[in-house]
Amino acid sequence: MGTWNARWRIGGALAAMVLAVSACGGSTSSPSASGGGAATPAAPPASGGASGGDTGYSGPPATLEYSIWGDPAEINNQKAIVEGFTTKNPTITVNVTVSDWEPYWDKLQTSIAGGDAPDVFAMDGPLFPDYQSRDVLLDLKPFIDRDGYDLTQLADQAVADFTTPDGQFGLPRDLNVIALYYNKKMFDDAGIAYPDDTWDWDKLVEVGKQLTKDTNGDGIPDQWGVYTETTDMENAWSSFVWQSGGDILSADGTTSALDTDEAAAGLQFLQDLIWKEKVSPDPALFAETGDAFEQGVAAMEINGSWLVPTDEAAGLDFGIAPLPKGPAGAATSVNPTGAVIYKNTESPEAAWELVKYLASPAAQEKIMALKASVPVNKEILGTTYADAFDGAQVFADALSYAHLKPSFRGYDDFNTTLQTELDENVFNNPTKTAKEAIAAVNDQLNQILADNQ
Repeated sequence: MGTWNARWRIGGALAAMVLAVSACGGSTSSPSASGGGAATPAAPPASGGASGGDTGYSGPPATLEYSIWGDPAEINNQKAIVEGFTTKNPTITVNVTVSDWEPYWDKLQTSIAGGDAPDVFAMDGPLFPDYQSRDVLLDLKPFIDRDGYDLTQLADQAVADFTTPDGQFGLPRDLNVIALYYNKKMFDDAGIAYPDDTWDWDKLVEVGKQLTKDTNGDGIPDQWGVYTETTDMENAWSSFVWQSGGDILSADGTTSALDTDEAAAGLQFLQDLIWKEKVSPDPALFAETGDAFEQGVAAMEINGSWLVPTDEAAGLDFGIAPLPKGPAGAATSVNPTGAVIYKNTESPEAAWELVKYLASPAAQEKIMALKASVPVNKEILGTTYADAFDGAQVFADALSYAHLKPSFRGYDDFNTTLQTELDENVFNNPTKTAKEAIAAVNDQLNQILADNQ
């Protein structure tokens, strides 16, 4: 899926680690009575209801394979979540497999092709349409209707990302939101007030210049004002496009909307931060060493909620602020991660209970404790999340002006074509303006969209 950012990197020794979790009385056998890929759910359990996973399971003993991507901290966290589930559902055993980003999708595609996919697996919002259109995901709407499950208890953008005219093919598990991180010590040392919701693009450039320093006079700053990753739309440039009044796709999703002055202005702003204003580093400078903010050599970073535990582990004294406003106002990116069920699972009822539980307040409290993503359950978002850590409220408030990261069939091809052009000619090497680069690939982007309608 193109190039992805630091939230997906984990050590190879941890990839594909399996956690088997069951409560007393749990069985290691999958029931055959449930039948694979049941289109019509069985009658609801006696304790069924709309509480989002707090219902208990009354079916036959079942074993579920639950596959996710993640970082080292997620292993124990996911174990705790699953233990909470199996305590409530003692006849279900859950095996959790945690992998790095790229191996995760490689193994998932291989297992689907072999007819042996995990019963429940994590799904990235932009890739969802490609999987749903392959007829490998179980439609959850019959289960939702039967149990009276209340979808409105979950963040609206996240639910929408897994909804199609044909049904509901997943529930959201958490959200990733983009904001502005800042190094408090660097601001304090320079006597500059911390970023707040009054900042705009001009202010970002102004302060970025004040905090970009070349102390040894070698022509390369030792401290950068602003850092972001340029290799994926989610980190910064999609937000700039929306902030400038542009968009990535047309309203009906059938054509590229990048060939407008407004969209080009957003992309151009990021190029200018690097090559004109010189407050953000040439991406090549940190291509091998990684995140400049995490290393303590950048005063600000535009990036996602997933970096909170990483920056804490690095020992940084940092704050989180809203992204500076653009000419068209405030905007940021939100990208949901969901939980989906394999259509041919032998245990659809047990899998449905797990998917519900992952979105429940009990599980969402544990997701919140990880600090790597934003809870999707409105009860948690509206109560305890705001005080979970310094800056959590910024992520929660951002949902009111956030745009969904585009999600459509052919996303991978579209993103690879677009990002290759931007990397080669806009961000890494300014041989073209943003408008010129879009003009060079826009017909290809439209053809990819047309081929996937």
